[in-house]
Amino acid sequence: MSKRRLYIWAGLLLLAASLLRICHIAAIPLGMHIDEAGLGLNAWSIAGFGTDRYGNFLPVCPSNFYGEQSAFYTYFCALLVKLFGLSIVTLRMPAALMGIITVLFGALLMREKWGDKGLLAGLALLGIFPYFIMNSRFALDCNSMLGALTVSLYVLVRLLKKAHRCPGQRLYGYFALAGILLGVTLYTYIIAALVVSVFCVLWGLYYLFYRREGRFLRFRQLLFLAVPLWLLAIPLILVFAVNYFDLDPIATPFFSVPKMITNRTEEVTFSLSAMLGKLRNLTYPFTSDGKYGSSDRYWTMYLFSPPLIAAGLIHSVLRSVKDLREKCLSPDLILLFLTLAEGFMFLLCGYYNYHINGVFIALAFFCVNGIFAVGGLLRKHPARLAWAAVLTVCYGASFAGFAGEYFFPKDTAVFQIYGGVDQALSLLTPEQRSREIYVLDEVGEFYFLSNPVPPDEFASHCSESGFLQDYQNLHFRAPEKYTGEEILVCNKGSGWHGIFSDKDLTGYSYSVLETAHYYVFYRK
Repeated sequence: MSKRRLYIWAGLLLLAASLLRICHIAAIPLGMHIDEAGLGLNAWSIAGFGTDRYGNFLPVCPSNFYGEQSAFYTYFCALLVKLFGLSIVTLRMPAALMGIITVLFGALLMREKWGDKGLLAGLALLGIFPYFIMNSRFALDCNSMLGALTVSLYVLVRLLKKAHRCPGQRLYGYFALAGILLGVTLYTYIIAALVVSVFCVLWGLYYLFYRREGRFLRFRQLLFLAVPLWLLAIPLILVFAVNYFDLDPIATPFFSVPKMITNRTEEVTFSLSAMLGKLRNLTYPFTSDGKYGSSDRYWTMYLFSPPLIAAGLIHSVLRSVKDLREKCLSPDLILLFLTLAEGFMFLLCGYYNYHINGVFIALAFFCVNGIFAVGGLLRKHPARLAWAAVLTVCYGASFAGFAGEYFFPKDTAVFQIYGGVDQALSLLTPEQRSREIYVLDEVGEFYFLSNPVPPDEFASHCSESGFLQDYQNLHFRAPEKYTGEEILVCNKGSGWHGIFSDKDLTGYSYSVLETAHYYVFYRK
């Protein structure tokens, strides 16, 4: 294939992947995650006041309810909010952009092993895999780790290939760049430090000792990588120290390290029984965790990808063993090191796929590896064409089914719609709007995301656990007793509708107003 045709095809595939991540991002997915609401308020507060919603000045890790929130996504979102204002689009756009970056640099990573065909395969599959699409369409802050880690891996693979081909070159600047990128990755997920640390130890030791010649030069190269990585890690180390050792909060002219309500390091469990209990969860990245990054019907990367991933994994292990014997460097070994690091982290503190989101670039790599490994066993050209045709039909049909289910959902009974409470309250008269209003099923952040207030005002109404339950005549909880004068708002997907409709349970007969997603109960 000529370079011109290659670039045209690559551009079209990247454009298609971009559209799948950007189009109708405000409406799909329809419901909001609780952390999306908290992140949006933090981004709005940082953009306008330089603090998170609790009043912490430029925090290393913004506070979110009971613990830390990843800084990378929050500050990225704050920049967009500063430029374009707060909306569901600016809230989710960083996820979409990081998703596009994942597709691009993931495909470039695959090009490092398989050349142009790897580039096209990577663009096609990363563009349509369910996890990679769903990961890119809602503002779960930890999901940005996948994009940042993919960029870091690509630079690292390029660097190590260059270092292997030219063992006498210093390449200090390139190693420093890799260290900076890995350091930035630390801020994409509060527990990314575990993954990056284990990963760097594994490949760093291998790179240092895989051959005797030039070991002192490689040691210096690793120092140039480690220094920026360590420097970037210092603020996060301070976050750990303040919260784990119960130290006083730290405030500087440039950033602050607040004390969190709950210490998130408690999520890291070294119990053998806990790890054994999580072994079953290791199947979720291949199938579905039933939560936010997979389809119960089409799984994370479609139903027939796990066998290909297994074949590719075996092929990468065999290739890595060969590299160990021949004292070589290859992308396979780097991706295996990442898989081990992610698996280790997941056993310590993971339950759902977003806890292990960085591993998906490795799984996609193994999937493509399995496809080419099977194709390599087919010696005759017609057999290879048939293999390509089978893959095209299977993945094309699966993507069509998934896209129909995801982008055109039939069941829209979900909680927490952006601005949904505003629409419900707009049905009330001024007199009704002045009554005590109880909003069920939702924390205050969902309401204040579309009606933000200054951080000092927000924080003054929060409980010790970081939740806002009462603000003026709005109450984000159930009433202690029914008086018949209150206004009751609930989502159509909740069970409160049955309670408010039963006079025997409340003691009153309410009239009902409704929007597409909410019920409003009132008495005239």
